[in-house]
Amino acid sequence: MHPNICVCKACAPVRNRTGVTILQHPTEVGHAKGTVRILTRCLANLRLFTGEMPRDFHQAGFESVAGSHQPALLFPGPGSEALETSDVRQFDHWIILDGTWRKAAKILHQNPTLSALPRFHFANPPASAYAIRKAPGEHRLATAEAVAYLLNVLEPELDTRPIAHAMRTLVDKQLAQIPARLHRHYQ
Repeated sequence: MHPNICVCKACAPVRNRTGVTILQHPTEVGHAKGTVRILTRCLANLRLFTGEMPRDFHQAGFESVAGSHQPALLFPGPGSEALETSDVRQFDHWIILDGTWRKAAKILHQNPTLSALPRFHFANPPASAYAIRKAPGEHRLATAEAVAYLLNVLEPELDTRPIAHAMRTLVDKQLAQIPARLHRHYQ
């Protein structure tokens, strides 16, 4: 990553117990505005897979839901339940889709096993601080923000401030690369 936008020094460990697996669309790999790199630097319990099709995610293991491994999917849509008001204690692993909203939905639709997982969305997420990339609607979070909020709900005692700090650093560094006269477009 270019030193002008590197956030490595802003990242600090977050010792999450809850397992998180990111399924990342290939076009997001190495994207300067991507937030998954923050999670890979901060989270203790994180796995990352890149692809679109079932064969790309074979090693992710979300197909095997038998035994104590109970994954759930965080992605809004038909059939999803509000995370904040649901009993989610039985889910010890969460699958998160990373990409533009269109590309994340494509991953979901091309992987029937994902569609079969219990699915959740945020009822009342915090406002996004991710001003450098547009979302298709209000209350949409960047991947790192979504994972931080998910962990805040599941592990209230966990300190996720290092993720928020790294996000602020990323936004600040990205805005520093944009002429000041254009900053009004990123409010």
